[in-house]
Amino acid sequence: MNDTISTWLRSLSPPLFVIVILLASYAIVLPYVALQALFPQLEVGQGPALMHSIGLVGRLFICSLVAPVVETTLFQWAPIRLLRGKFLLPWPLVLLVSAALFALSHRYSIGYVLVAFLMGLVLAYCYAVRNGPGQRPFLLTCVVHGLRNAVASVYL
Repeated sequence: MNDTISTWLRSLSPPLFVIVILLASYAIVLPYVALQALFPQLEVGQGPALMHSIGLVGRLFICSLVAPVVETTLFQWAPIRLLRGKFLLPWPLVLLVSAALFALSHRYSIGYVLVAFLMGLVLAYCYAVRNGPGQRPFLLTCVVHGLRNAVASVYL
């Protein structure tokens, strides 16, 4: 990851990096929102039914703390380390596989899978950009994911 945007993102302070990536996570789904207006069957829906019954505090705990740690481990850290580090696959393929795994774990509706794939691309890119000594890719990816989920939890 040595393109101009990646280099610029690596140069940002961690808080500014998180803000930029968080904004990107919303920007990337804008075309999908337009597509959903044309094809209502692509509606995202509400996600797992359990989240409706545990209240706001429970949703914030599970969705903003637990899920980002577990999902960053399973869908960014492990695939990126394995595919890039061990098999030396090119970054575009690594990011696509990471995003696909993330999406497949969010099969609540076809719309949810599509949005999760886009979000998975952002999270994988977030991890990949900061994947270097002292860059804290795991922590920053968890923070972005947790903030995104916190916003969703409040509006659920």
